[in-house]
Amino acid sequence: MKNKKWKQFGKLTEQCYRNMIGAEKDSSCWEKAFELLMEIVREERQKEPNCFQEVYMLDEATDYKYDISEWLEDCLDEIDMREEYEVLFCMCDTLLSLFSWPDYTGSDLKFRKSCVLEALGRKNEAVSFCCKWFEKEPENIMAATAYVYALIGAKEYETAEKLIHQFIIDESECLEENEIMFRAASKYYGAIGDKTKKKQLDKVLKEYEAYVDRMIEEEWLGSDEDDWIEAEELPFD
Repeated sequence: MKNKKWKQFGKLTEQCYRNMIGAEKDSSCWEKAFELLMEIVREERQKEPNCFQEVYMLDEATDYKYDISEWLEDCLDEIDMREEYEVLFCMCDTLLSLFSWPDYTGSDLKFRKSCVLEALGRKNEAVSFCCKWFEKEPENIMAATAYVYALIGAKEYETAEKLIHQFIIDESECLEENEIMFRAASKYYGAIGDKTKKKQLDKVLKEYEAYVDRMIEEEWLGSDEDDWIEAEELPFD
């Protein structure tokens, strides 16, 4: 890429990661780097309107020199951790409006935006945003879960319950694909004061977490065992 601002962006991202580990005190580098990146995208689109339609294209165009997709995630996480929700909302909105997000690809970003709206107390906006998202992607459990959280925040409990039952048929079977809805359901029952149901779901979630921990442990142990076997089979003279 010929744009000289990439070099400046690279320096700013280095400063960001130094800030992340506490070696750089000035945290404004995150916002500066984000704004500069968006500035580069807009400038390049003035030359070629269809360039960088999706975020991954930035990495492809720069030969993954800056690991932009990963940096953007780190940037959003950092701003979120600091609870700078107004800044985070603007970042989410900019990314959603500036890039194309085919179905499901922008789920993490849209989920984050819905949570930010909640954190800002903009409950009706959160419901409206999630409703439109869910209508567009009715099978997307992340869209449905974000919608449930927004409905709980707006105290629209009846609609929230219907949506939960649409995605959780068996309340004793928590799986990887529906875990996030189980967590939303737990919050829902807590919000309406149904302690029995909440306790039941929390127990199922705890059992699922224990199962995942066991699978991870077995995978690591299995990996170590395989390495040991491979080492034993090495041909030494």
